[in-house]
Amino acid sequence: MRKLETYIPLVEFLGKALGEHCEVVLHDVSNPEHSIVAIANGHLSGRSIGGSLTDMVLKLLRQGDKEQTQYVVNYHGKGSTGHLFRSSSYFIRSDEGSIIGVLCLNYDVQPYITAREIIDKEILKGLKLEEFLPASHEDAVPADAVENLYKNAGDAIESMIDKRLAEYPVEPKRLSMKERIQVSHDLNEDGLFLLKGGISALAERLEVSEPTVYRYLQRIRREE
Repeated sequence: MRKLETYIPLVEFLGKALGEHCEVVLHDVSNPEHSIVAIANGHLSGRSIGGSLTDMVLKLLRQGDKEQTQYVVNYHGKGSTGHLFRSSSYFIRSDEGSIIGVLCLNYDVQPYITAREIIDKEILKGLKLEEFLPASHEDAVPADAVENLYKNAGDAIESMIDKRLAEYPVEPKRLSMKERIQVSHDLNEDGLFLLKGGISALAERLEVSEPTVYRYLQRIRREE
């Protein structure tokens, strides 16, 4: 945490320098459930100090940062209110090279999206703005590469489980054992179980016991 403390004044500085439409967040990854240690313009996403890590960072921590990524820029972020952001993250590392913190910039682009919708509807009358603009692939991001900006760990857990269960056409309690194990595998890859309460929440949704989920994870780890 001592190394991260040097970044706290930078959060306030960037928040003022970049303006009220840019949220600046500093995460301490050693405490995933309450990782936010400093934030400026938190009204944009509704988050505050003590909030949790995002799904993107959880997944990176779980799967390992083999490429020693320094930063990621211009990807899509989504707040709990549905607002969309253009996001960038800088990874802060220990002397040994492991990620200990993340400095994030989330620029609120929702006003521009709303303005664009008005232009499409009222001025272009159904014609798409893209038809008048040259194609550009700069900073292209896959459509599913969206980081969710959760207010707290509970929201993160619920959203991550919902996303995986939505891949199946039946109620969670009707999933086969093979499907339940696959759900557990996918959520493990997503980093769900780095959050306290992840196992109990999944057990409740699948209507199985916590020891059953632990057995699924043991089986998954044996097969890796």
